[in-house]
Amino acid sequence: MKWNQALETGTLPVPGSCTLVFVGETKEGLPFCYEDEFRLVRADGERMTVTLETPAVHPLEKLHHVSFVEFSYRANGILHHALVELQQLELRRSLCTLTLSAPEVLRKASHRKHERAPLGVRTPVTCRIVGIRGQTAPQGVAFTGQILDLSVGGISFVTPVRLFPALELDFTFVLPPLEQKLSAGGEVVRVSHFGSDAYRVAVRFRHVPESLAALIDQYCIATTAEG
Repeated sequence: MKWNQALETGTLPVPGSCTLVFVGETKEGLPFCYEDEFRLVRADGERMTVTLETPAVHPLEKLHHVSFVEFSYRANGILHHALVELQQLELRRSLCTLTLSAPEVLRKASHRKHERAPLGVRTPVTCRIVGIRGQTAPQGVAFTGQILDLSVGGISFVTPVRLFPALELDFTFVLPPLEQKLSAGGEVVRVSHFGSDAYRVAVRFRHVPESLAALIDQYCIATTAEG
């Protein structure tokens, strides 16, 4: 759906609620991920203004470099989303006000399910955030995790970095005892707390080459048989 069409038909709730996802980098060079529900107060064909009542210290104060911002809202149970640009950020007392560019087109989210086979072997994984809901963006800062399970459908890993569903990741890993570095991409489908200072992240593979899918399948079968 085109942005102007959403405005004209009233599909876009103004004023109303929307969700923003920020991905970027802190001053310390660490990955920055933040998601919250904002109030959409104004919107036209070029830009929109959103607000959020905040505590004394707002998480966006830690944001030093922006990789991308995703804007989304629900209408009649359907999630509409688009990548937008952060044009202005104003933090004043307990109110956060953002000016964002208006996208040309709004996308609709689709959902698919995959079976996941457990894998007992743990191995390091290096990840980068590269987009959200199939939309690409400049690569973010690399961070690491520890794989908990692996299947042709995706992987599950533990990391201290807080992520959100729908984020797109590129990752590399080496399966022991193989020496070949494997690369794949996928979408975060689930995030849960793992202990007091880490998160368990489930990722669904996207566009995996047949050769890599076959290798992973054979590895999982062999590892499960050994267990």
